[in-house]
Amino acid sequence: MNTDQIITILNILRIIGYSSVSIVACLYAIPLCFIRRFHTPVNLLTLNVCVAAFVCATYSATFYVMNAYYPEIIWTSKSCIVIPYLQNMVDSQELYAVCLVSINRLFTIVYKNKPFFRTKKWVAVCVSAQWILAALVPSPALATNRDVI
Repeated sequence: MNTDQIITILNILRIIGYSSVSIVACLYAIPLCFIRRFHTPVNLLTLNVCVAAFVCATYSATFYVMNAYYPEIIWTSKSCIVIPYLQNMVDSQELYAVCLVSINRLFTIVYKNKPFFRTKKWVAVCVSAQWILAALVPSPALATNRDVI
């Protein structure tokens, strides 16, 4: 086997792995969405992690397919600024989602007498802040003047 064949096999395995994560995230999220007894704040945070994993894996699978088989389409003069921004934003979503679960758990334990930290409204505020933060943190990359790859 030469190096091109090895790289192709590794790209195919990477795409299969990301596609599997997307499918598993959807399968895990379905009961959380449609079974009423699972509509609790903790499960909503879990659903947020599933959505972040799905978005990240789907973007990564799409990116690696396009990068491996259609690089002339994906790498244009306009996309050289947008693609790194999207990669940073999407990859950080999973990290922020898991951190959000940890922070929410900390607040519910430390402030156990405050019922606000166990409400769906608090979860909605946290999840909204997470997605906005993940969109804003890599935004300076959009303002830079990068050379075309």
